Amino acid sequence: MATEAFTVRAETDIVHQLDSMAGALDRSRNYLVNQALREYLKTHARQIEKISQGITAADRGEVIEHDEVIKEMEAIAQPASGDDFFNYAGIWEHQDIDQTSIRAKAWPDRRG
Repeated sequence: MATEAFTVRAETDIVHQLDSMAGALDRSRNYLVNQALREYLKTHARQIEKISQGITAADRGEVIEHDEVIKEMEAIAQPASGDDFFNYAGIWEHQDIDQTSIRAKAWPDRRG
């Protein structure tokens, strides 16, 4: 693969971290920078593509009205009937549960 040189100015602490990581991984600074750039470009290319698709869909009128989105979010956020968190408060109140009993059940062949 062909390469091309260019200069980058980086904050001192970033350069030190890069050098430390390069040493720990037995890789060159150049290798790590190329890996980082490749990941950055890949990630942002996906994001740009998804944004472009969304804009194109919106231009075609393929949108969901704000009120519909809010209704859907509220439906998702509501617990199913009977699943209210507070209905479960105190569920372990009269149970004999502590570290020793948990360990005894997890490892019955060990003496705690």
